[in-house]
This record gives sequence, structure tokens and C-alpha cells, in this order.
Amino acid sequence: MSRRLFLAFALSLLGFHAAPAQTADNSLKKIAVGIDWFVDPNHGPLVVALERGFFADAGLDVTLVPPENTMGNVTMVLDGRVAIGMSDQPRTQIEVAGGSPLVIIGTLITEPLNVILAVEGGPIKSTEDLRGKRIGYADSQTTESDLLKISLAAHDIPMSEVTLVNVGFAMVPALLEGKVDVLTDAYSNFEPFQVELAGKTPLVLDIEKGAMPAYSELVYIVNRDIVDPDVVDKFLVAVERGAKALVEDPDAAWELFIKYDPKLDNELNRKSWDATVPLFSTNPAKLDKEKFAEFATFLVANDLVAAIPAPEDYLYSP
Repeated sequence: MSRRLFLAFALSLLGFHAAPAQTADNSLKKIAVGIDWFVDPNHGPLVVALERGFFADAGLDVTLVPPENTMGNVTMVLDGRVAIGMSDQPRTQIEVAGGSPLVIIGTLITEPLNVILAVEGGPIKSTEDLRGKRIGYADSQTTESDLLKISLAAHDIPMSEVTLVNVGFAMVPALLEGKVDVLTDAYSNFEPFQVELAGKTPLVLDIEKGAMPAYSELVYIVNRDIVDPDVVDKFLVAVERGAKALVEDPDAAWELFIKYDPKLDNELNRKSWDATVPLFSTNPAKLDKEKFAEFATFLVANDLVAAIPAPEDYLYSP
């Protein structure tokens, strides 16, 4: 799922970022790793693993690749442009239920971040006020619509009483410019700070809480048909080192983060960084089968998918 500043995304696509600290080494296996958005604090363990040379230690020469559009993070994995990618648990399980060869190999952020975001003083004051409003989204309309439908139903609001608007990467600008009344799939550790720094007071509604089981917001994914198990194992070792180093010394890790790309050194990213540090999995290879099975049962029970394979069929096992 999603977020961030359109300008920063555009710059990242044009290649305006610092090169990783590790130097070229022909003995390293070159791989592309797709991320779910342009580089932001959610990707801290990956950046730390790059800058500290943990990927190189594992025998990998990694390049981080942002998606070209808000659906591209999964597409890049399916078409083989990246060896490893990133997505959210609900979308991945829905894709798997549809026959996609995606496999989840690890977890980056273990809890949901998705919230409804509005601006204080606007038309939204409570969940009830979502009736008749324009709700902006950035990721898969199917996934966002399905999960939003369940959350709204818990508050007795049918989908027929809201209008979904695709705002792409420019989520908060669309909200601040009045193109939508509220955002869904805003991340609690980023967009509210963006609203705050624009001089407005964010209004955050956690409408998913109590409406569905907890899930992992960001997971690492591969394509079963083309996966290289050796690469996966080495990747997981490196990102675990990156996550642990980050959690042990967040300030030192922040310095590595802004060294990777000096344009990341701003107040928004620093606020988001501090909010995100406690959320990272320091054991990314550990996958809770019961947690995935519980969410799969929820998806089937709510008719979001007809059936879904057993967790062991789409959760990686070394």
C-alpha cells in the first residue's frame, strides 16, 4: 500500500539519488530489489543494509528500484524486472487467491499502518461523516475498495454512499487541494506528518481496528516461477542485519539513510523515521503462519476471495 511526495518520487525515477556505499565487485551477484513506493523511512533496513555493506557481505550487489506507478511494485516481481519485491499482506494474499505465483519471503513492517486521513476543520469529523464523501486512494482499487467496504460496514456505511477517487502518488496534495474529502490507505507513520507540516491539523480515523484481523503492512515477495533460493536466503540475512542495526542505533542509521540520498534529509522524513523505527521486524524471515491463516479466513468469510491456498503454499520456507 503506499504514499509520499510526488516530487521526491519523480526525482528518484530520474536517478537523483546517492550511490550505495558498497563498491562494484564482480564477485557479487547483481540483483534488483523493488520497493513499494519511492525511498522513504519504511525502507530503512534496506538502506542501512546497503550503506553498511551487509548486502555485499552476503554476496549481493543490490539496486533499489521504485515502481513507475502505484501498482508497479507487484508487477515488477511478476514480470521478472526485480528478483525480490515488496507489497502489503492483504493485496498479496488476494493476488495469491487469484492464482498469482507470488510467495512471501519475509516481513518488513509487522502491523497495519493504513488509516483514514482528513484535515481538522473540514467536512470530516468522525467516521459517520464519510457518508457522501470523496475518498482518495492510491493503490489497487480492488483491494482498497474491498477492505474499505468491510471497514465501512462495521460502521453501517455502504460503499454506495462514498465515491472512490484515484489520486495516484499525490495523496496529500489531493487532500489539501480539496480534490478529495479524505484519504484511505494513508500510512499513520507518514501522511499525518505531511499534513501537519503543511500547516494543517491531521484527523486520523483507524476504521480498520476491530473490523478485521491484524496483518503485516509490508512484506517481501518473490515470483515462485523464477525465484533463486540462494538469493532469497542471502537477502534475508542482510536485511535482518540492517533492521537490527537500525533499531539498536536509530540516529546512526538515520545518518546512513540521508547519506544514501541527501534529499531525504528533511523534517517530514525525520518525523516519519522516529515513528517507524519501533515498527520494523528484526527477524524478517520469521513468518507467522497462524496470522496469515487468520487473515485468509477473513478474506474468504467476507467474500473478498473464493478460496486461498494454505499458508505453506505461499509462505517461503528455506
